[in-house]
Amino acid sequence: MRPADHLLPRDQQGARSQQLLIVLLGDYWHLRSEPLPSAALVALLTLFDVTPAGARAAIQRLAKRGFLITVKNGRTTAYAVSPMSQESVDAHVELLFRSHIPRPWDGTWSVVGYSLREDQRSTRNALRERLRQSRFGNVHDGLWIRPGDRRSEVEAMVRDLAAPPSTGQLTVFTGARLPHESVTATAREAFALDELAAAYRRFVEQWQPVAARVSSLTDPGRSGSDDDDLLRVRTSIMRDWRELRHIDPMLPQSLLGADFPFERALAVCSMIYDSTGPAAEAAFRRILEPHSVDLAKHVSHHTFAAYAADAAPRPS
Repeated sequence: MRPADHLLPRDQQGARSQQLLIVLLGDYWHLRSEPLPSAALVALLTLFDVTPAGARAAIQRLAKRGFLITVKNGRTTAYAVSPMSQESVDAHVELLFRSHIPRPWDGTWSVVGYSLREDQRSTRNALRERLRQSRFGNVHDGLWIRPGDRRSEVEAMVRDLAAPPSTGQLTVFTGARLPHESVTATAREAFALDELAAAYRRFVEQWQPVAARVSSLTDPGRSGSDDDDLLRVRTSIMRDWRELRHIDPMLPQSLLGADFPFERALAVCSMIYDSTGPAAEAAFRRILEPHSVDLAKHVSHHTFAAYAADAAPRPS
C-alpha cells in the first residue's frame, strides 16, 4: 500500500489517468503556454499508481483529442496545453469554482418542444443530447425545460445540428411559468434530483473522513514530507468534483430544498482543496524541477476562496 492510500477513499484508487492529467494541468499549469517535458508528465502520473506505459498512453490520447499539443526538440518530446478561448476558460472556472454562488432568478422558464418524424431519428437523438449537455431537464419525450431565458442557446444548438428541424417542428417558449404547486415535483423528475442528491451524499461520505485526516497534515509547522500525499488527495477530489459539476443542472436553490446535500459537499471539497493547495503545489514543482528548473518556477495553484473573492461585487 502506498503511503497516501490511507488518505484516499477506497474506491478512489486506480484513478483514470487522462482525467487526472487534465486536473493536474488545470490546477498547477493554468493558462501556461510553455510545453512540459513528456518525462515530467509521466512522473506526475506515476504518483497516482499509473504505470509509465499507461501514462504515456494517456498523454498520447490527450494529444489525439486535441487537449495537448506535441512539441519536438531534437529527441525530446514535450506537450503544451492547447490554447483555450477566454470564453472557455471563464466557463471552466465558473463550472468548478463559482457556479454555487447564488444568482437572481425571476421564476420563469425556457420550454423547448419538438416533434420529429421517425426518419429524423438521428436529428432527434442529437438534439436530445445537446439539450441534456446544456442542462435542460426532460419533462417527457419532446418537452424540455430550464430556468431562465435560454432562447439564444437553443437557437445556437439547433444551427449546429447536421440536419436541423424544419419550421414548425420545434418551438421555444421563454418567460414561461409553471404552476406553483407543481414546480418542485416537476424539477425533481425532469432533472433527476433524487439521483443527483444521492451522488452528492456519496461524495460527502467518501471525503468527509479524508477532510478530518488532511487537517492534521496541513499545519504551518509541518515538515513537507506529506506533500506528495496531499497532491494525490487534492487532485483526486477535484477529479470527483469535476464529474459531479458536469452532471449537475445547477438549478436555483429554491428548487432544490433545504435538505439538498450540495452545500455539505461543497464545504468538504473546498476545505480539502484549499487547505492542501500550498503543499500540492510544492509537490508538483518538486516533480518538475529535475526536468526544468525554469519551468518549475511557474507552477501555481488556485482556491475556491480566491475565485469567490474575485466574483464578489466591488464597493462603489
